[in-house]
Amino acid sequence: MVSGGSVLTSGRVIAMVILSGVCISIIGVTYKVGALFPEPVEPMQVMVVLSAVGFVFFLVRLLRRADWRQMVRGPGSRGVWIGGTFTGIGQYLAAALIHVGLQSNLPLTPVWCALSLSFVVVIVYSRMVFHERLDGAKLLALAAAAGCIVASTLNAPQDPVAEAGEGTPLAASGLLLVSGLLVGIVLCNASTQVIMKELGMRRVGDQSMMQHGRELYMVLLYAFLTVGTAGHCIMHGLSPTWTSVGLGLVASVGSIGGLILLTACVSAPAAVVFTLQGIASIVAASVISVLALGERANELWVVTMVLATAAIVLGSGMIGRRRL
Repeated sequence: MVSGGSVLTSGRVIAMVILSGVCISIIGVTYKVGALFPEPVEPMQVMVVLSAVGFVFFLVRLLRRADWRQMVRGPGSRGVWIGGTFTGIGQYLAAALIHVGLQSNLPLTPVWCALSLSFVVVIVYSRMVFHERLDGAKLLALAAAAGCIVASTLNAPQDPVAEAGEGTPLAASGLLLVSGLLVGIVLCNASTQVIMKELGMRRVGDQSMMQHGRELYMVLLYAFLTVGTAGHCIMHGLSPTWTSVGLGLVASVGSIGGLILLTACVSAPAAVVFTLQGIASIVAASVISVLALGERANELWVVTMVLATAAIVLGSGMIGRRRL
């Protein structure tokens, strides 16, 4: 049995991680639902509400801690400040790219697959910086992830650079643009996991920086996300509506709930946790999109789902583990 096997076999932990992925998928679903209204709600209108609610929620959690001053100004706080700041900026950039993708009529499935497959970047980063072993399974994961993005791109309904309503097939230039968009989402979202990896490897006393400053990290993440999304809405004249506020509140429940559940499972091996969460997020968002939002479950959709699952399972190192 591998180290931590008792945690891996815990049905409660597995259920919480899967529910965390389902919660996170709610964010993407609210984006797509917003586009279905007679007066469409843009993703940034949802994200600004989500980020503001998340900021307030984690700020309250931070201030309720008896040691919050030590967390903000004590040993290790500088790394958390830097990490939280850059994570917030990276998440805003990811949100901006998601906004562009969905506004260009790109299906939710490829966008959400790209968001969930950002762990591939962490594999490469950990190999280069921490000299973690990159075995055959992880190399296959990289190939499967690339195939997943290609399949997702080919499943896009029309050229995002074409005029609305023309419905022309994706041309070569359109494929390059969509591929670049999806890769950009992967890289921006991966900044969160890379920074979490860095903070998890650095120690403050008998704790990692992430354990020591988790609430501060989350406050900074949501704060910079709020500033970015609010600035975007102001510059583009996107005023809040009751619909956008309602969708934003639903999305914030998914975001906050997903983070709380994920945080509660930190004692489990990270590879298994992110594997189950990624699979749950991709499957939940994609199935809801097909069943409730009218996306087509064609052959490429099936290929996308299979390759996404294969990439996550192979990349996590679950292959070869016992008693999972």
